[in-house]
Amino acid sequence: MFKGFNFVNNHFGGKRKMKNFMKKYGYYLMAFVLILIVGLSVGLGGEKQKDVPTTPADNSQTEPVNTTPIEMVSPLNNAEVLKWFSDTELFYNSTLKQWESHKGVDLVSENTDVYSVLDGVVTDCTYSYADGYCVTIRHDDGLVTKYCSLANLDGVTKGSSVSRGQKIGETSTSASNESAEGGHLHFVVLLNGSPVDPSNYLSFENK
Repeated sequence: MFKGFNFVNNHFGGKRKMKNFMKKYGYYLMAFVLILIVGLSVGLGGEKQKDVPTTPADNSQTEPVNTTPIEMVSPLNNAEVLKWFSDTELFYNSTLKQWESHKGVDLVSENTDVYSVLDGVVTDCTYSYADGYCVTIRHDDGLVTKYCSLANLDGVTKGSSVSRGQKIGETSTSASNESAEGGHLHFVVLLNGSPVDPSNYLSFENK
């Protein structure tokens, strides 16, 4: 009987001691546990971070921009302008008897030889009733030039390379839409597919 009493007394006495201990030191113990958990989390996070591969630095360099001005030679020696470029102002077409925009320049000269204004590759040699015989040349920097109202297409062939100043044809009246102007060159400059004023690249005798 006494042994049973001692067991009960020790048992409940131990609980009271534990309760008192927790009441006195419980907050410290919880704080210690929280610090331990946070420390372990940070340590594991750091280990995982070490495993993440880093992206190598991009050491590639951009291509240098060419700032050299584009210098075209005149497509006609001693050329004078019969009709200027305009994408807004309307010009009177004396052949068709109507007002219209003009996406090129009409040039005339005593010398009828027509020259490529830059090095390039011939992309088209065509004929149409309106524009006559035309040669189209692709150049660098998104530039394309077109030479219309030529006498024929004997000067170059499609796919051939041409040099700056190389003869590619002769002026004529083959452009029926502008035949009233007489023999001349209808010269067009395209930049990235859009017509631009050729006088941005050339100086003409009567400008």
